[in-house]
Amino acid sequence: MAVTKTNNRKRKQTTNSVAPTNQGANSTLGQTFNAFVESLGGVLIDITALEVNTMVVDRITGDKFIPWEAYRDIYPISTTYLEQEGIHESLRDRYIQLRKSLELEYTLLLSDPTSEFYDQAVLDSASQQNNHILTAPAAELEQMEIRLPDPYSINTHQKALYIKKILNNSRFLRSLRKINELKNALDNRNKALQKKQDEQRHVTSEAIEKAVKTDIIYAQTVIQLDGDLINRYSEEILDHPHRDMILQIHKEGVLSGEKQWRGLLEFIIGLVQTSFQGIRSALK
Repeated sequence: MAVTKTNNRKRKQTTNSVAPTNQGANSTLGQTFNAFVESLGGVLIDITALEVNTMVVDRITGDKFIPWEAYRDIYPISTTYLEQEGIHESLRDRYIQLRKSLELEYTLLLSDPTSEFYDQAVLDSASQQNNHILTAPAAELEQMEIRLPDPYSINTHQKALYIKKILNNSRFLRSLRKINELKNALDNRNKALQKKQDEQRHVTSEAIEKAVKTDIIYAQTVIQLDGDLINRYSEEILDHPHRDMILQIHKEGVLSGEKQWRGLLEFIIGLVQTSFQGIRSALK
């Protein structure tokens, strides 16, 4: 090895014309590797924590997550909209909270100096206590300044491209996917409540709500990369007639999910290591 290193040093001294070419290639390889690592950033954020939720539903649909449709369906949520759509009163606050969460995620993108959507005016409004979504999260949705672009009033190609750009942002997309999942659960629960209400018009709304047990997350387990393990159980599970079965299903789901999660982490780590070794070999 010592001889090889010495020879390499001699070659560098006697073949100066090759050095710039090698440096350019090394720089390109380094940039390519850095771009590859950055591209994995969003993936790594998604898989650093395992979350397993168990709920009982009336039916399982094969609906595919389509960002544009999810964004379009969540954007118009408001008190007036929910009333017009006939959403059960017990669920309206939860729908509003989902809409506020999406607004908050977009506002955070606008207020992040490292974001491509950064807008200094957003931070200025927060410092003046005018940005309710950041400074007064308990405020009503109608009191907040809506910054999310309206998907129903696209009158230029530029506006369409801007919304598409937002939906391509990995951070915003992760939040949208989660919010959409919660909205789907609320939609299913709303249908069940409305159906029960139609069947038992003489029964109070509170009794109907208590009778409908679907689309409730009965058990939730979160395993973080640093080893933290969080278990949450809904009070509804205590009186559920199939409590033991649900908890057993959840336990099996956690074991299966953890196995797949670890396998995915090992694959990603192996992929990075292999790429890094390839880059190092090419740089020699």
